[in-house]
Amino acid sequence: MIPGSFEYHSPATLKEAIDLLQSREDAKILAGGQSLVPLMKLRLAKPAHLIDLSRIRDLSFIREQGQSIAIGAMTTYAEIEESPLLLRRCPLLPQTASTVGDVQVRSQGTLGGSLAHADPAGDMPAAILALAAEIKAVGPRGERTIKAKDFFLGLLMSALEPDEILAEITIPMLEQSKTAYLKAAQRASGFAVVG
Repeated sequence: MIPGSFEYHSPATLKEAIDLLQSREDAKILAGGQSLVPLMKLRLAKPAHLIDLSRIRDLSFIREQGQSIAIGAMTTYAEIEESPLLLRRCPLLPQTASTVGDVQVRSQGTLGGSLAHADPAGDMPAAILALAAEIKAVGPRGERTIKAKDFFLGLLMSALEPDEILAEITIPMLEQSKTAYLKAAQRASGFAVVG
């Protein structure tokens, strides 16, 4: 199918994106598009405005911050899968990212997009919950930090306010932790059983 008509916006800064989100009625954020675009093609999502975050370079990073690792919301699954820092300090995320879709999906899909979509069948929400991560949301009232356990409110529902953008994910590092991600074969329900 073909999506309905919409106005496309490509801001260069996070502030510009927040201003657009606040000033445009019925606007949706486009991260990697792996969840939103299929919904638009089926006309299950029909935003009047699409705000594409792909030009905002400040949202794509993986870096150590003291005893934590910070990951920008626009960081792709492929970047997570190949990150030397994550492979060394938090192998659960690269393991999880490697199970998402195919190479094309991993090169386009983003961690922030997956979390903001809040689909319990997604791989990354379960990993983020298991790691006790924190999620930074930014909006017109400033920024706030939400614990992963408080972020996912239900099926396709998150704690993000309509005028907020998921900007960063912070994962605390525990020196003595061990993790693994095993994906069960396709089941009839297809929903995560942990998280």
